[in-house]
Amino acid sequence: MRLGNGTSSRRNRRVLAIMRVARRDDVGTAMSAAVIGALRSTSDVVAAQSAADALRRLSNSRAFDVAVMDCSAEPGGDEVRCIELIELMWRRYPWLPVVLIGRAPGERLRADVLLTGVRDFLTNDVSPGRLVRSITRAARRHGARVPSAANVATIQRVFAFLDEHMGDGLSLRDLARMAQMSRSHLSRTFHSVAGMPLRGYIRELRLKRAHALLVRGDLSLTAVAVESGFYDLPHFDKAFRRRLGVSPRAFRARYRRLEGQLLSN
Repeated sequence: MRLGNGTSSRRNRRVLAIMRVARRDDVGTAMSAAVIGALRSTSDVVAAQSAADALRRLSNSRAFDVAVMDCSAEPGGDEVRCIELIELMWRRYPWLPVVLIGRAPGERLRADVLLTGVRDFLTNDVSPGRLVRSITRAARRHGARVPSAANVATIQRVFAFLDEHMGDGLSLRDLARMAQMSRSHLSRTFHSVAGMPLRGYIRELRLKRAHALLVRGDLSLTAVAVESGFYDLPHFDKAFRRRLGVSPRAFRARYRRLEGQLLSN
């Protein structure tokens, strides 16, 4: 097992640990050491010390099984840079799952990284054991083939099509016809590229729409549910709680209050 030189043993998963994105000081250094120390017992860890370093390592070696990113010590608005890096990684390497470490309570950050490779969100008081279990669940099967550029391009067209036609009641048959694949081939290819089944991606797309409506609009919760493509309010409430860890009502109340405080300052 080796740290930081890009080599790995066959029996261990390969983890890209992104410990600094926009950090201007040494806050969080202890957390970085704890993250790497916890992972080294079960994984080959390559540590990236900046966003640029992470992208360089990804471009030089695409054979990572999972990435863990520490955004917990990003001061103020620099948390946005974490989100930008996550979104860029999703566009270039959508198959790579990400475990994100952030500050509590974290619902807004969780919402901001919907429709990306983030598969789990942990707070910076996470125990080493919990972190290792999360990495184990999120990681791709070690040695799994990286999707071809052609398949990635096809599924990215499906992403764009879904985004434009979310309210049109699309079926798997419609999407398969657009992608010029059989339904079974599309389902397998979508999962291999996106890291989640098509049904899960559509649920994420609906939650992303609901998040925007909750933060920016004055619609009732029932109207938000319907506009986002959920059957009804209970269905929406259950999906939102499961993915973001808080009810839609509490989320809107909390972040409206915070935005009001920012505007008044």
